[in-house]
Amino acid sequence: MDENNRRWSSGSDDEQRKVLEDLHGEPPARFAICEETDDCADSRVLGWGLAFDDEAVVVPTDGGLPNPFSGIKAALRLYGMVRRVRLVWVDPPDGRQLT
Repeated sequence: MDENNRRWSSGSDDEQRKVLEDLHGEPPARFAICEETDDCADSRVLGWGLAFDDEAVVVPTDGGLPNPFSGIKAALRLYGMVRRVRLVWVDPPDGRQLT
């Protein structure tokens, strides 16, 4: 790790994760809302999201502002009103029941 990155972090990644879990519970799981098309080459990510236990936040890839939702299902419903979409997990939710 170079000197520039060292000042922003102390301890190992495992130690940092443990501190965060102790203070704030489970970290959010990352996901993407992707447009489904018949040709995979035309598919694209519509938004990147963070799933918390009781809410989800999606940042649209078109430069829009982050959108809070009551959960992942609510985000999928909204994005699915205009396009055929699917959820792709970047981080598995590790058995958590995320809404």
